[in-house]
Amino acid sequence: MGDLRVVKLDFRSTIHLGKNISGIGLEDSLLIAHSDTLFSCLINAYAEIHSGNPNAVDELLTAFGDGEPPFQISSAFPYRTCWNDLTYYLPKPLVGYPSFYDSTLGPKLKKEYGKSIRNTQLVPIDIFRDWIAGEEIDEHLPKLKEQNIGSFCTRDIRPQHARDRLTNAASIYHVGLVHFHEGSGLYFLVELNDKTLLDWKMFETVLHQAGRNGLGGRRSHGNGVFDATVSELTDDWEELFVSRGQEDFNGFINLSLYLPETFKGLEPVSYQLIPRQGWCYSSVTATQTKRKKVTMFSEGSVFWNEPKGILADVTPDNGFTAHKLYRYGIPISLPIKVLEEKDDIS
Repeated sequence: MGDLRVVKLDFRSTIHLGKNISGIGLEDSLLIAHSDTLFSCLINAYAEIHSGNPNAVDELLTAFGDGEPPFQISSAFPYRTCWNDLTYYLPKPLVGYPSFYDSTLGPKLKKEYGKSIRNTQLVPIDIFRDWIAGEEIDEHLPKLKEQNIGSFCTRDIRPQHARDRLTNAASIYHVGLVHFHEGSGLYFLVELNDKTLLDWKMFETVLHQAGRNGLGGRRSHGNGVFDATVSELTDDWEELFVSRGQEDFNGFINLSLYLPETFKGLEPVSYQLIPRQGWCYSSVTATQTKRKKVTMFSEGSVFWNEPKGILADVTPDNGFTAHKLYRYGIPISLPIKVLEEKDDIS
């Protein structure tokens, strides 16, 4: 395992994280910054810092295809601080809650809490830890049913207008924005594997530049600006990641988007697919173009075998020559105890 740390993002402005769903790409905003969005933000900042060395970015990206990636990141999830109590949220595992498999109380608990669990997207770190360990702790279920993730942020939909350059006619559209309350924001995990290419001093420099540029969409309107803090793993995280060496776990859960190099030998347990598409942003050219579409496994997806992932080339075929465009599909994953029987397909 590489050197793993937590990065907290304290936003100094609103943020827009659009959905890849037709019709609500601008009108709504996610509370998760997917790992590929985060990776693009970091790489563009890295390119700006190394603007005098045109080969620096290529050297870094080439290393991702040579086996061991120089660094790995999770997606960015919410955190909140309440009365000096810091809570990190993680993606809900896409397998049933352990108590649902109890032969006596399972059907009753599933009937009472099944719908609320299905509608839950994020869970606190303590519940996540027990969930992936297969612990049947019924006291967590009322907490999950009553939790309100949106209580530490304010969602806003603001009208914007666009003017046609030929007819001068104006049209109105709406943009969804999120404002995190004081003591709340997003965080992500980063694991440095090769410090000869990227050490912590340089990574913090990249974070500072990325914070000035902003994360997410509508950055030209001042959205997504943040301050970043890199911290060592706390006891909660240490306890979570110690499971990497335990033998009674039989599956793996993604904390990032995941794009496999091949579907041969892939053994999914439960998963969700997310289409990733949209316009590119580059710090070295003003030209914008649409990237090729890829479909990836979402955060919280569970597999029998450990997911590795690739950096996908999504450069369009329309003559964009400034540089290659990539989608980050290399996940940070954790072992999970899956309580379902593995299907025999032999």
